[in-house]
Amino acid sequence: MPTPEPVPFTVITGFLGAGKTTHLNSLIRQGLPRDSLIVVNDFGDINIDAELIEYRDEQILRLGNGCICCTLGGTLAEQLAQAMRLEPRPAAIYIEASGVAEPARIADIGRTSRQMRLASVICLVDGSQITRHAGDRYTADVWRSQIAGADQVVVNRLPPANSEAYIQAFELLKPINPAAWLNTDAGASVHRPAVRSLTPAAAQNQSRDMAWGSVSLSYRGAIDGERLEQLLRQYSDVVLRAKGILARTGQQTAQVFQLSGGVPSWLPARRDPAVNQLVCIGIKGPRFEALAFELAQFEAA
Repeated sequence: MPTPEPVPFTVITGFLGAGKTTHLNSLIRQGLPRDSLIVVNDFGDINIDAELIEYRDEQILRLGNGCICCTLGGTLAEQLAQAMRLEPRPAAIYIEASGVAEPARIADIGRTSRQMRLASVICLVDGSQITRHAGDRYTADVWRSQIAGADQVVVNRLPPANSEAYIQAFELLKPINPAAWLNTDAGASVHRPAVRSLTPAAAQNQSRDMAWGSVSLSYRGAIDGERLEQLLRQYSDVVLRAKGILARTGQQTAQVFQLSGGVPSWLPARRDPAVNQLVCIGIKGPRFEALAFELAQFEAA
């Protein structure tokens, strides 16, 4: 019996709020190969990203207990080994990594497996946050290693073309990975040249996720959206990302809430959730602990 061709293995990485789920949904709308396997990982107890994925069936794996590359390396390998025994066998595998994951160890699974072939490592970058992340002592190392480990960099939310902020963003971005294919269209095709070897910097500092804190909450009743936005603004110095599916006062249907790059947004949810869920991710410390306490008291207040 002939040996089956290796399954193409694509890693979608990028810092918190960079647009990974939006990019994956765009690929899904364009049309993934039939019987593709989608693996979604989110940093936090409630896997909100999996709830937002448009392609959903029994083959979506929900890995919601931390950073893949740091805490789920073995578990992910085991899950993928089981996946390769599925009938039908996956035609392609797409992994949406945690927002604080470094891609080196995840990519190595595809690079060393006889049953899989590393097709691409795609890094999503929030163009409006390049200056902030490049100079932030908490986020800079992970942010840079994600870009350095990619063969395609997709930049969202860029400042106006040829503006000073636009030029500065690319001056900071390009030297990190000059060999990567830069693209500013999150919906573009991902067919790219072969992946180059990851730089040593992309495999270093595997414990950086210890700098991040996460609080996951469930609320029984509807949430005052304006009060929630106001509270998160008060802690903008430590909040990196927030997302949830919530019943909101004054709205007849559940709302998908997202806070990315300090900008909140609300959109109608595709379906009502069983409970109101919110995940907030930020920088560990007394300020983040104070925010977690206030969020826990939010409904009662």
